Amino acid sequence: MIVSKTPLRISFAGGGTDLPSFYRHNKFGAVLSTSIDSYIYISIKKHTALFEERIRLNYSDTELVNDVGSIRNSIIRECLIFLEIDDRIYISTIADAPPSAGLGSSSTFAVGLLNALYKYKGVSVSRGTLAEEAAHIEIEILKRPMGKQDHYAAAYGGINYIRFYNNETVTVRPLNMTSKNLLKFSDSIAVFWTGLTRPSESVLKEQDENNKSNEDVLQKMKDQALDLSKILTETELSVKNVGDLLNQGWRYKKTLASTITNQLIDDWYAKALKHGALGGKISGAGGGGFLTFIVEPSKHNELVHDLEKNGLKNHRFGLDSNGTIVAEIT
Repeated sequence: MIVSKTPLRISFAGGGTDLPSFYRHNKFGAVLSTSIDSYIYISIKKHTALFEERIRLNYSDTELVNDVGSIRNSIIRECLIFLEIDDRIYISTIADAPPSAGLGSSSTFAVGLLNALYKYKGVSVSRGTLAEEAAHIEIEILKRPMGKQDHYAAAYGGINYIRFYNNETVTVRPLNMTSKNLLKFSDSIAVFWTGLTRPSESVLKEQDENNKSNEDVLQKMKDQALDLSKILTETELSVKNVGDLLNQGWRYKKTLASTITNQLIDDWYAKALKHGALGGKISGAGGGGFLTFIVEPSKHNELVHDLEKNGLKNHRFGLDSNGTIVAEIT
């Protein structure tokens, strides 16, 4: 049995500039994000001839089919076609977080599945190739209106400043943070589950269509990714500076599409600022998922107490530094 373990991610700055509609018409787009210690696990094994079906898939649904073209799960289908796998095969998935929560789950799934399938074929592959091919499958083959940042976060792991150039090359620069600053940054992050889920494609489609008119705002958001990378690698990390940057970034992000926020999210955000949060953002494309705030550790308990009274659920994420990994179990 082949098992892959691939991290979800939280993005802090630059989201939207990784969409092809932006970076292909500018010199580059840039984001700053981190992978987190919540994962998607994918197991693959040969499916024995004792079963009538050739292909068995277990994810949020169960599929029993006899040919790859009949698979309803589009990512599984296209990854098998892309790697020319037409075996009797069993694929099963387990996730640490719900889908459509803004943590990059579809891209994490695509990266993890490719990693496991390459291992199944006995082929060694680089992290860059996994990210590039997973993005190609979702963006070019499945025609999803989305960016590339999640694929690279899932493949590489860690806290990275990532650039997406107009010639389709990508650079991933891990942040060289001191252990003291890394702990301080980690302790300043407070994440809350809204209980709201939404398909990111509906939000991103509008944002993608608006990217030309939003170009000035997106340029500022791109610059924020570099600014945040500098703040995080200063000798003495300022939590206030991180929070202020995220707060400004949230103001920018809300202008990109009409469904990024709503009255409920705006009310939660305003309450958070009153109870110690210095800044924050909704996860992923917006419209639901997780709210991430930056708060001085001394104010953390006050923030959690107030927001949980108002319907949010605090969830503690740690940071991941490994990216996607795969092993064979015999």
